[in-house]
Amino acid sequence: MELKRILARDTKTANERAIALYGRNVLVISNHTVGGQTELVVAVDIDESSAQTTNPVLAAVAAAANEAATPPKARVFAQVMSEIDRPQAPPPQEAPTQRASVLAAAQSFDMQLSQGASEVQERDKLRSNELMDLIRDELATLRREFNLSQKTSGWQSGLNLAPEVQALMDSFTQAGMPASLRTLLLDTVKDMRDERDALAAVRSQLEQALQREPAAVPRQGVHVLAGPSGSGKSLMVAKLARLAAKRDGADHVAIVSYKDMRVGAWSQIQLLAEHIGVDAFCVQDAAELPALFERLKRRHLILIDTPGSQTLERVAEIKNAFPQAQAHMVMAADASSATLNRAIRAAGVRWDSLMVTKLDESVQPWPLVEFLCDNRLALNAAGDGNQLGDLRRELEIRSLVEMAVAQLARTASAASVEPIKALAQQPSMTPLPPAPSPSARLYAAVAPRGMRGAYN
Repeated sequence: MELKRILARDTKTANERAIALYGRNVLVISNHTVGGQTELVVAVDIDESSAQTTNPVLAAVAAAANEAATPPKARVFAQVMSEIDRPQAPPPQEAPTQRASVLAAAQSFDMQLSQGASEVQERDKLRSNELMDLIRDELATLRREFNLSQKTSGWQSGLNLAPEVQALMDSFTQAGMPASLRTLLLDTVKDMRDERDALAAVRSQLEQALQREPAAVPRQGVHVLAGPSGSGKSLMVAKLARLAAKRDGADHVAIVSYKDMRVGAWSQIQLLAEHIGVDAFCVQDAAELPALFERLKRRHLILIDTPGSQTLERVAEIKNAFPQAQAHMVMAADASSATLNRAIRAAGVRWDSLMVTKLDESVQPWPLVEFLCDNRLALNAAGDGNQLGDLRRELEIRSLVEMAVAQLARTASAASVEPIKALAQQPSMTPLPPAPSPSARLYAAVAPRGMRGAYN
């Protein structure tokens, strides 16, 4: 026997289609509604010479059908009469029939389908709630920006700024700089009369505010990469795995996809791992983590990719299974202030570093600059492009500041471009480690997307 699935607009149409396809003796296993249509699961005969099936439901259906099709044995009349005259013994307790086994298996199958559907609905509900919370945070951030701009507009209009400095302040607004950071920088340059001096002061203040000890790129141990959907976690995992494989060998590196139920997520990880030459594992249950870590204990580096939803729960589950695991926040360079603050405010998660992705796509990195001014989170590796080799092993503060200042050059007048270009060639006002010279494309009249510099 073989199970067949029939979809129709209602039960009557499904039954008629089943009879037309498999005859009037077709055996109906289950009947329920799926996506507004009626789904009918029926059992039909298959070739007995085919390979024996190992499915208990199909085996039970086949046995029941064979039992029903076996004809009764012929008996003589005298034997029948003797059985009638013989005293009747109480009937023994009948064992469950094959049809009862089929029904029980079908009910179990329906329960599994219902349980899977309920899990999907619960996951979608949680994802919807997270999106709604993120929208509320974005709206609250916009309200704060608007209120702060209203409160500072009167103060700014009474400062009597020089025309060159006023043009610089206008470029701050056009570049998408948050109101709080704009106000702090305005307080620094309000008494200046030269745009060159104002830009130098802005650059110096940002570099001093952003200074911090960089975090080491993952080389060994268990590292969890977490962040919102679309931040580039999977690609960052692949870039780090490729770097470690070139250094220590592919046999010492492993990639783990943890509870990522998105369509195609596991396939993407498999393709990336196959391209790099490292092993990839898929884990859908927290109970499997201890056994997996025990199996991979000889690997130098284990990189875990997490889904964009329920981030905090997933990180907590991994840390419960392996307390020494390090958690790294992954954010796109153009992430909004609400997204950045929502992640850093997460209770119960201690982030070891921040990894920045999509540097080549960022056109407004000011929310990230403001976030780093307010938080001392260490900077780790940065991704610049979609190629596996586009990895900056350390995101330098000077490079990030230059990327932000480049946005001012795009919005300011043509006369403002030369001072910025000359300023970038001057040494910083605070001691900084050596950095590669900025690309000449940074100062073009029509600059490319983001700032693309040399990789370490």
